[in-house]
Amino acid sequence: MVLPSGFALPPLPYLVALTAGTLLVTALLVAFEPPIDQRTVVALAPWMVIGGTLHALNQPPIELYDAAIRPLFGTPAVYFTTYVTLGTVWVVLSLFGVRRGHDENVSRNLGLVGTGVMTVLLVLAAITALRSGLLSLVWPTVAVVGALVVAGLTLLAAALWRTPVIVRTRYAAPVVIFAHALDGVSTAVGADVIGIGERSPIPRAIMEFAGTLPTASVVGVGWLFVLVKLVVAVGVVFLMHEYLEDEPVEGSLLLAFVAAVGLGPAVNNVVLFLFIPT
Repeated sequence: MVLPSGFALPPLPYLVALTAGTLLVTALLVAFEPPIDQRTVVALAPWMVIGGTLHALNQPPIELYDAAIRPLFGTPAVYFTTYVTLGTVWVVLSLFGVRRGHDENVSRNLGLVGTGVMTVLLVLAAITALRSGLLSLVWPTVAVVGALVVAGLTLLAAALWRTPVIVRTRYAAPVVIFAHALDGVSTAVGADVIGIGERSPIPRAIMEFAGTLPTASVVGVGWLFVLVKLVVAVGVVFLMHEYLEDEPVEGSLLLAFVAAVGLGPAVNNVVLFLFIPT
C-alpha cells in the first residue's frame, strides 16, 4: 500500500466536475501562456498553503464544511479543487496582464492574491480553534520555526558545497527545501512529541525503521524522516538546475510540483496542530 489512509475518490458528480474544471483551466493556461519562471514557484507557494489548509479544515476535530461541499476537500480531491481555483485566478490575471501590456506582473499578482487568500484561511482556522477552546500556538510555532532553522542551515550548506547551483536556483531552491523541511519537521513533531500516527505508508515505514535504531530512545524516530526529506529536496534541486536553465518553464513547473507535495501535507499538519492543546 503506497497511498495514505483516507485516500478515496469523491462521488462521481464531484469527480466529473473536478475533471472538467481541471481540463478547462489547463487548456486556457496553455492557450494564454502566462510567463513562467522561478519566480512563479514562489508565487505558487501561498496556493500550496491554501490547499493544505483547505484539507485540514475538512478533518476532525474541525470538519468546517457543509456536507454538500465536503467531498471537494478530501484526498485527493483537494488538490484538484485548489488547482482549479488557482488556475481560474491565473487565467483572469493573465487576461488583465495582456490587456494592460504588463504580463510580466502576472506571477507577482498571482502570489499576492494567493497570500491574501492564505492569510484569510489561516486566520479562519485560528478563530475556529479559539472558539472551540482548543487553540494552541505552541506546536505550530515549533514546527514552523524548526523548519525555518533546518531549511536555512540546509540551504547554507548546499550553497557552500555547490554555490553555482544555488545561485542558478536562488528563487526555487528555498521554496523546495523549506517545503520539505516543514513536512519533515511537522511530521516529526507529530510523531515524537504529540503522539500522532502517520497516515502515509512511506513516512510511517521510515519512522518504524528509525524506531529499531539505538537512537530511538534518545532522539525519537522523526529525525530520520526529516533527513530523508532534506536529502531528497536538495537532490532534486541539484538534478534540476541545468534543466531549469535550458527549459525554464518546464523546470519551474516541475520544481513547483515537488514543492507542493511537501508544503501541502506540511501545512495540513501545522493547521491541525492548532487544535491540539499543550
